Amino acid sequence: MSIKQIVFDLKKYMRIKYSKPMYLQPLEYRIKKDMEVFERTFGYKFDIYNPSSFVEKVHTYKLLYSNPQISKIVDKYAFKSYITEQLGDVGFVAKAYGIYSSIDELKQAWEALPEEFVLKSTISSDGKNIIFVKNKSEMNSRRVFKEIEEWFDPRNTLLNSFSLGYYDCKPRVLAEEYLHVINEGGNLKDYKFFCFDGKVRFVYTTARTFIDSQYPRTFFDTDWNKMDVSFAAYPTAETAEKPIHFNEMIEICEKLSRDFPFVRMDFYDSEEMPILGEMTFYPNGGFMSIEPKSFDIEIGKEFIIPEQNLLRKKI
Repeated sequence: MSIKQIVFDLKKYMRIKYSKPMYLQPLEYRIKKDMEVFERTFGYKFDIYNPSSFVEKVHTYKLLYSNPQISKIVDKYAFKSYITEQLGDVGFVAKAYGIYSSIDELKQAWEALPEEFVLKSTISSDGKNIIFVKNKSEMNSRRVFKEIEEWFDPRNTLLNSFSLGYYDCKPRVLAEEYLHVINEGGNLKDYKFFCFDGKVRFVYTTARTFIDSQYPRTFFDTDWNKMDVSFAAYPTAETAEKPIHFNEMIEICEKLSRDFPFVRMDFYDSEEMPILGEMTFYPNGGFMSIEPKSFDIEIGKEFIIPEQNLLRKKI
C-alpha cells in the first residue's frame, strides 16, 4: 500500500471518527445528503415535499415526519412496553433480561444472565450490532465486551442515520430471550407486513441468515396468493408456507398500525403464538428498488403522509 493511500485512509477514518453524528446536523444538511445518495442510487431527483412513489415517500417519512410515538417504538426495549400497553401482557414479544446504558453495567450483570440469550443495540437494524449467545460459559466475554462497547457510540447506531424517529433515543444494549421459532433449513423465517393507516396491503416472507444477504424475499397478498412483485436486488422463492398464525398476525397489524401512515410489522412464528420482532417505519432507509415500478407508484398512493406533521426547512 502506498503512502498516498495510507494518508487517504487515515484522513477518511479521522473524518468519520470525529464528525458529528447525523442527529446533530441541521435539517437542511440531512436533506441534502440523503438526496445526494438517492440520486446516486436511483439516477434521478425528486422534491422531498412532493414525493409520489412508495420509495420516495419513505425518504420524506424518515426525514420530515414527526410523531413522538415512533421514538417509543423504534427503541427495541421501549418497544416491548409499548406492545404491552397496546395488546396487554400476552407474550407477543421476546422476554427482556436486562437493559444497559454502559458497558460497565453489562459487565456487572453478566454472571446473572442465562446461558442462552441475545444481545442487541436498542437503536440498530439490518442485523447490525447483535450477538447470539448460545453458550455463555464458552464465550470469550472480553471479546464480547470490546465489540459491544462500540455500540454506545452514536456514530455506530441509527442516531447517525437520516431517520428522524431515532433522534430522541439513547444508545443502550438489550439482553433478551433467545427465541426458538419455526425456521426453514436452519435459517430464521420471518414475515413482514406492509400496513397503511391500519390496513395490511401485502406481506413478504424470508428465510434469512445474518451471513448471506441474498436470501429470497417472496411477496403475498392477504389471501396468501403469491404476487408478481420483488425487490430488484433479491431473488424470490417459487413458494412459501403460510404461517400458522397468519390471521392473528393480520389482526395485530391492523390494531397497532392504525395510528401511522405506514409501518412494516415484522413477525416470527412459533408453535404457540406469533412473535412480534419489531415495527419498522423506514424499511431499507428507502433504498430499495421495487419491481414493477407501477407497483411502487400504486402503493405510494396509499401512503398518505399528513402535511401538518412534516418538518420544514428554515427560510
